[in-house]
Amino acid sequence: MFNDPEIIEAINNIEKGVSCGGLSDKTSEIISIFRKNLEGSTDKEEIYDVSIDALNRIGNDFSFIAIFREDRKYSTAVRIRVDSELVNRVEDYARKIMPELTVMRYRIPIYEDGRLFRRFLLDGKVPLVSDNINLSDGSNVLKASITEMYDNLISFDSPLKLLIPAFKRMVPYKSAMSVQLFINDFAVGNIGFASRDVLSEESLNFLLMISSLMSDKLEKLGFGKNYNW
Repeated sequence: MFNDPEIIEAINNIEKGVSCGGLSDKTSEIISIFRKNLEGSTDKEEIYDVSIDALNRIGNDFSFIAIFREDRKYSTAVRIRVDSELVNRVEDYARKIMPELTVMRYRIPIYEDGRLFRRFLLDGKVPLVSDNINLSDGSNVLKASITEMYDNLISFDSPLKLLIPAFKRMVPYKSAMSVQLFINDFAVGNIGFASRDVLSEESLNFLLMISSLMSDKLEKLGFGKNYNW
């Protein structure tokens, strides 16, 4: 798994046409195209657009970009790519309890002490991966089961907790992973995948490279300067 210096070296090697051991030719090509598209982005919305396109090109069942609210209590998806029929089923079911709920506006709690997404997004700086993913070095990741990830999408006091068993039956994913977006060494969001199959270490390396490029571009555009660090 790449660490920070290796990410930068790998990205530069891809631009030089040098083969990268952690990535296939297809993945390297997607990174190269993404970097060029990112250079032409002039605001955060364009960054989100070209980034979700890159994530989607890998071909996983679900990909997302989420950004924290300025109070750093919730994370909200700003872009997702997922089967629309699945989204409709989940939303229809959830609206039995919360009539106005939509996946794109749903706020994932990240502030609750001791919970998974607090440990991942606010207290730590390592990727989150489901515990069925094999990595050459698993010491620099936070591992959790898919079940725990689902459980932590909903606040302790949310009435949606009653629907968690149904959501687990409806959502078909076997594995998932996510990495943070950093501005000035603080996490401001995260990107990730979920899949009906077990994801690979290559998928994680790809996410780390996309995150590094996104974070650098967002920082250059002044993103996050009003966040309450």
